[in-house]
Amino acid sequence: MEVSFLGAAKEVGRSAIMLNGRRNYLLDCGLKISGVSEEYPLIEPQDVRRLDGVIISHAHLDHSGYAPALTAKGYRGKYWMTKPTRDLVQLLLSDYLSIEKATHAYTTRDLNYFLKNIQVLEYERRKEEVTFFDSGHILGSAMTLVEDSGHKILYTADLNTRETRLLDGAKKGLQADTLIIESTYGSTADQHLSSKEIYASLVKEVKETLDKNGKVIIPSFAIGRGQEILFTLENYLKSKMLPPTPIYLDGMVKKALRIYRHNAIYLKDEVKRRILTSDDDPFKCEYYTAPERKDRSDVLEQEKCVIVTTSGMLNGGPVLFYLKKLAGDPKNKLILVGYQAQGTRGRQLLEGANEIEIDGEKIEIKLTVTQAKFSAHSDHKELVEFTKSIRGLKRVFVQHGEASKCEEFAQELGRKLKGVEVTAPALGETFQLR
Repeated sequence: MEVSFLGAAKEVGRSAIMLNGRRNYLLDCGLKISGVSEEYPLIEPQDVRRLDGVIISHAHLDHSGYAPALTAKGYRGKYWMTKPTRDLVQLLLSDYLSIEKATHAYTTRDLNYFLKNIQVLEYERRKEEVTFFDSGHILGSAMTLVEDSGHKILYTADLNTRETRLLDGAKKGLQADTLIIESTYGSTADQHLSSKEIYASLVKEVKETLDKNGKVIIPSFAIGRGQEILFTLENYLKSKMLPPTPIYLDGMVKKALRIYRHNAIYLKDEVKRRILTSDDDPFKCEYYTAPERKDRSDVLEQEKCVIVTTSGMLNGGPVLFYLKKLAGDPKNKLILVGYQAQGTRGRQLLEGANEIEIDGEKIEIKLTVTQAKFSAHSDHKELVEFTKSIRGLKRVFVQHGEASKCEEFAQELGRKLKGVEVTAPALGETFQLR
């Protein structure tokens, strides 16, 4: 059995891992989007043509965004994923194609072929050599266990063992001889606040701004983070810990909400019950308004409000409209609530930039920029605990993290796991499992 790391090795983005054994699988096939540039996995046509299946762990573009391009490289097989991932990936990939730019990774024809050849797998129901387990990251996200050529290989993809407002945490204690684990927050310095502290910090930042009659912009990923932010704001408004305030929901997060409602059985029991059996649906809430594009200027006329919109790293989307209009007023606030990749506007602002460029125009930043440290990834301690829970472990590959974090986490696991081989692969590196 060979394992080849064709992306996300000592980097975040373009996840793609090739397994060549009795059968050949590609685990994820994503894009690396940094600012306006893109990087693709190191996948050759001759490798694509011998694939028996492509497995997509979840809908985020860094794991799914290059998959339709495999058609042009000669792939004619199935794409395996959960039902929520199927629904969400159609939304995200269609949106990716709609963005005006010189080139895309694939064509509309490629996307249509991809969508027609999706095969849905449920959690914990084995299909051939493959079994999915809930990874706790976003709706429908999956860890993948591949049993082939005498090996049990567990690929975590993006992992969250912590329970959130919407999802249960990832399942621990699985059996595997080989673990491929992420390290987004793999450094010993990466220690998340408790969920209660994170929610309280967000509401504190929001309330401070509203008390000054300012407007709050919360750039959010359409999937996962946007829903959790809305759920949190709704909870604090209902308990009157936030004053009555207009909340505007804009961008792709609006469409994603409908998909969450249609896949309620994959959410936590409490949320599922509210959606399916009561008039208390958190995603059809009296507190939210979803403006049309033509009505965005009306939102700005509000004395104070909260705007939850895409995109989470300020790469594009309605957030740029709102930021251009609101950046010049110190009463306003931008609250970053997700990971900000290098080269993105979000990362620039997080690092203290006084101006950013939007549509060729320099925008002076006078509003307050702050961060509420939400995460859909496990932190360092949680990653260690998860790894220790795996039964029968012989080797670990650490990937999906900045180079320093991959290397640090691999070194620490090597010290803590006696008799287990731990490696942080380089991009393009292949390993023979014996």
